[in-house]
Amino acid sequence: MIRLLALAAALAAPLSAQTEVRLSVGGAQAAPPPVLALPAFSAADPRAGADALLAKSVRDVVRSDLMLSRRFDVRDEGPGLPPADGAAWRLKATIGRAADKITAQVRLENAAGGQAVFERYYRQDAAWMRPLAHRIADDVVKAATGRDGFARTRIAFVNGQTGHKEVYVMDYDGEGVKRLTDDKSIDLLPRFSPDGTKIAYTSYRAGNPDLYLIDLETGKVSVVSNEQGLNIAGGFSPDGTKLLMTLSRGRSPNLYMKDMITGKVSRLTYHFGADSTPTFSPDARQAAFVSDRSGNPQIYLLDLATKRTRRLTNLNWCDSPAWSPTGEWIAFAGRANRFDKMDIFLVDVTGSQVRQLTHGEGSNEDPTWSPDGRVLAFSSTRDGRRRIYAMDADGSAPRPVGDVPGPSSTPSWSGAKP
Repeated sequence: MIRLLALAAALAAPLSAQTEVRLSVGGAQAAPPPVLALPAFSAADPRAGADALLAKSVRDVVRSDLMLSRRFDVRDEGPGLPPADGAAWRLKATIGRAADKITAQVRLENAAGGQAVFERYYRQDAAWMRPLAHRIADDVVKAATGRDGFARTRIAFVNGQTGHKEVYVMDYDGEGVKRLTDDKSIDLLPRFSPDGTKIAYTSYRAGNPDLYLIDLETGKVSVVSNEQGLNIAGGFSPDGTKLLMTLSRGRSPNLYMKDMITGKVSRLTYHFGADSTPTFSPDARQAAFVSDRSGNPQIYLLDLATKRTRRLTNLNWCDSPAWSPTGEWIAFAGRANRFDKMDIFLVDVTGSQVRQLTHGEGSNEDPTWSPDGRVLAFSSTRDGRRRIYAMDADGSAPRPVGDVPGPSSTPSWSGAKP
């Protein structure tokens, strides 16, 4: 993102370089997830081939969602397969279609005794099969773990398949890709509002890197900031009433905060270098940001009440911090040594622990957290072109998210269900 900032400034302050680092990687081994047995879903009308196909389609999406939630060890059951050994739960469903509606009767059982843990009847427009399956998966996660699922969340990102950089959005699993802008220009750094209904982004559509807000429900685009120089969104406060921004006002980039209700803009940092890409802590009392005030870009913390700053990292280069929803960790892109590729790291809020999650598999940048803090999405060139990937928060199980043509970058994971 620092490099995007430099590009933005060049199109409208290059940064500098060099330091050393000592990495501390640790953490206890996580317990294996509980086993969830998943038999084939039944057709409401066994004689109707369409019901059987629909039941399979719904199950396929639910199965994928439950696996990607990383909450369960999902085991298939059915003809020719033995019962799932050691299962804690068993999920059963009967799926059918009545006119233009899909119906689903879902039952989550305690596998040991067969008692219902959760039962629900769903009725949904047939055109919304995938959202229905996502809803079922989220309800199962909630019933089994007490935690919210994220199967109904989305990821915004920038893609260049048209020859221009435009803002897109897709389901968290890479399906349902939709282009949101047609600016035929350079759009940068989308940021979801906490309720998932709006996206802030920077665009050169009017010649200057101005900051806009698009309402996903109405499609209306409004100007947030169009001062001379850089106008770039950092992150929204958890209640959506404040927006951190990077503004240059024709000079060095510094941090600002806009009250989205009153429109008042307040300045947070006063520095001759570049302060950029701020992200709120979950309690909105602090912001993590990148600054080159010590030479190379590093991660700093800013106390929003006192305006005091504290340095967290000591790598060769740091960029694009993202504070975890649970508050313990800040993800960022960086490199430990000058000639390393960009990788994804975590630093704890004391700065005493730095964990490297990727290890030179292409260039890895732009981390963003799932709403439950268990998964990170990021951009990577590991397969030859830049695209969106996801991995567990410990760096395991990296996987591509969708297969969108053209280069994709700067993902932003919504924290709310559409």
